[in-house]
Amino acid sequence: MTDAGVKMFKLVFGSVFLTVALGACATSSASNEGNSLPGMFQDAGGTVEESPPSYFGQYLAGREALREQDADAALLYFDEALRNRESDSVLLGLTMQAALAKGDVQRAKALAPRVVGQSEDNSTANLVLAIEALRQKDFPAAQSYLEKTGDNGFNVLLKPLLMAWVKLGQGQTDTAISELDALDKYNGFDALKQYQIALLSDVSGNRARADEEYARALDGPSGRAVRLVQSYGFYLDRTGRREEARKIFEDYIEQYPLSPTIHLELVDLASDRPLTPVVENAVDGAAEALYSAASIIGQERAVGVAATYIYFALDLKPNFPMARVLLAETAEDRGRWQEALNLYSEVKAQSAHGRNAQIRAAWATYKLGNIDEAKAMLESVAASYPKDIEALVVLADVSRDSKDWETAAQDYGRAIERLPDFQQRHWSLFYARGIAYEQSKQWPLAEADLIKSLELQPNHPQVLNYLAYSWVDRNENLEQAKDMLIKAVSLRPRDGFIVDSLGWLYYRLGDYDDAVTQLEKAVSLEAADPTITDHLADAYWRVGRREEARYQWQRALWLEPSTELAPLIREKLKSGLQDDIKAEK
Repeated sequence: MTDAGVKMFKLVFGSVFLTVALGACATSSASNEGNSLPGMFQDAGGTVEESPPSYFGQYLAGREALREQDADAALLYFDEALRNRESDSVLLGLTMQAALAKGDVQRAKALAPRVVGQSEDNSTANLVLAIEALRQKDFPAAQSYLEKTGDNGFNVLLKPLLMAWVKLGQGQTDTAISELDALDKYNGFDALKQYQIALLSDVSGNRARADEEYARALDGPSGRAVRLVQSYGFYLDRTGRREEARKIFEDYIEQYPLSPTIHLELVDLASDRPLTPVVENAVDGAAEALYSAASIIGQERAVGVAATYIYFALDLKPNFPMARVLLAETAEDRGRWQEALNLYSEVKAQSAHGRNAQIRAAWATYKLGNIDEAKAMLESVAASYPKDIEALVVLADVSRDSKDWETAAQDYGRAIERLPDFQQRHWSLFYARGIAYEQSKQWPLAEADLIKSLELQPNHPQVLNYLAYSWVDRNENLEQAKDMLIKAVSLRPRDGFIVDSLGWLYYRLGDYDDAVTQLEKAVSLEAADPTITDHLADAYWRVGRREEARYQWQRALWLEPSTELAPLIREKLKSGLQDDIKAEK
């Protein structure tokens, strides 16, 4: 059977179904598969009828493409099928979903009225129509469409947010704010609700209430969120309190000196330029709500839905660079590197996010296999911003990711040389360079960097582990390493690699019983790691559990160890362990 034939067989007989992420979730079983097929494959009684193979193949291929998250291909297949069956409700819905997954909001808008014509309560289609009504500032129509969307899934977050701005667009400020009370049913939305209330009060023109609500938001758990601080600064500037705006921005920079957004706002203030509000009207507010919802949903790994919300936000507010950057980040999360590159390239270089977009575009270029071009892009950014280190750090990351450890160490060093002084947050630079030095066999330099990293960030479990494990592997400073690893395990008891390090230390000290105890825990936490499995096998051998040791060595080989480790494991399977522990590794 060909690959295409296998896919078709799985789809027809394997009960592969599409989950509708933006509306109510529906599932089917093999027994009612026929009812999930489009009408062109069913007779009047709902049983499957003979249909032209091309239509059937297009439908199945589209379903498979959606399952594989290839929205471009899915949309092509479904569009082709629709040319011959324009009124089929299932195909219309699937085509609209494929358009949304692709980010083709205009195509989804064109399909949504046809979907609603077939199924009036289709939640996704009504949401699409609500977005278009919002864009046209037809707030009563937007409200009508939103009322027809479901109250489940991610709609429990999005629907109250959008409804609030729809009500504000109709001049109903108090009702708009009360719409957000629906968020009180769920944990974790308090900060978002307070931010939205502040924006609603601001846009409504009620200065006294806006002052009160912004103050409440700033005193809340997300009071240092850059978007909130930015909005409040704009509000102060717009209401004649420019010096207060400058003060809040300067206070923020003291705490977060690397914020490009607030730096640019201070530049505008210094140049006596007016600041542009984050939200000027109800449509902007809806775009901000969509962006906020996408940020929250993306943290829950629902990046596909998050991307759709951002596409909606950009449809309402095309000049929204922060949303475009977030959309590019969701593309990165899904491994869609060309899409990420295209999106980053659309961000204007002079915007607050321009430099970061250029750096991320270079990383996407590297992930697409163009390492020399990526490095050239990063060198260009580093030259354009001679006081910044971000481009050089990512340049080093490119070399580290491609196992060019010597070059990685050099570029981390270039970044470190740009620092006027060393602060706690710079621990990761010394840690990264220390690893690069260690991997390139420059141990004295590696040891110095790892110790420096610990000076900047004492008791960081990753650094404690790496330095201590390196000492154990070199049979040096074992007692100090023991204290460090016990500390690291207490900080990260569920980290299998750190637990492995402690177990391997006990092994090196000849305390085989404790080694077995820790290494068994490590394997239970990281069952697919060949090195940890090999360590457990060694410990089993030392305590006389020879058959279990052989089994674990064999399992380590099944886990595809490195080219350096594999022959050592094969030799142990053949001959067991030598008496001299130091000679084993």
